[in-house]
Amino acid sequence: MAIFAVLLRAADISSTDKYETAINAIGPRSRGVCVPVLETVLMNLENLKQTIAAGPKVDGVIMTSARSCEAWKAVVAQSADEQTQLWSNVPFYVVGASTAASLREICPKPDQIRGEHSGTAELLARFILEQTPGNRPKCLLYLTGDKNRETLPKVMDEGHVDLVSLQVYETCGSSRFPHDLSEVLQGCERDAEIWIVFFAPSAAEFVYPHLQAQFRFRSTDTKSSNDDKPLVRIAAIGPTTASFLRDNLRLHVDAIPAKPNPDLLVEAIRECLYT
Repeated sequence: MAIFAVLLRAADISSTDKYETAINAIGPRSRGVCVPVLETVLMNLENLKQTIAAGPKVDGVIMTSARSCEAWKAVVAQSADEQTQLWSNVPFYVVGASTAASLREICPKPDQIRGEHSGTAELLARFILEQTPGNRPKCLLYLTGDKNRETLPKVMDEGHVDLVSLQVYETCGSSRFPHDLSEVLQGCERDAEIWIVFFAPSAAEFVYPHLQAQFRFRSTDTKSSNDDKPLVRIAAIGPTTASFLRDNLRLHVDAIPAKPNPDLLVEAIRECLYT
């Protein structure tokens, strides 16, 4: 069976993309291709620079996305060494291995980066609160974007941990997405089973109208239309994205990996093949 997976994310630039590699390994006629969906603009870097220069007034820093890490690294690159050294013993709490790996370039101490196994913001918050009372932080700097769920702040509030929030990036839809998608689809075999893999609710909301111009989708409300566009299957990288697809876009989600990583994504897709 030929499988063609459109991965709605920017490809890794430092190495071969791990999601593309995992999809390609399903079989000789399997192909995964990343299509960038969102453009990220860093913001409030001067405020962040002042925060770093003043030294740590908090017990740690929370980063729930790689964009937050990019903002921190951009400011550190422009800051004096003596200023950044003030943060050398401050823990950074992160969601996901990719954010942790990026942060290790400037935080070489193994125990300085924590929580990367958590997978979601809520589980990261629970991880922070599970620390022994004597080691539990009282106040954390929370670097955010423009689209944040209230789950983490709510859990932190319940655990009596104060947050100092600073928005350091905002996202918008890529103006090149329709062109990039059309270009990618030229490499799709005619008899391939097409998968669309969603990685974030914000990306899903932006791309869905463009995807509708190319594909048919199974809805949770009605049967798919009978036009001649190819019917696609959907995978969501995690439960938050899956809930958005079902509840907001009314889409049937075929596959959800147990955790957001390439191997488990492939496992979830394999379970749906031939069904």
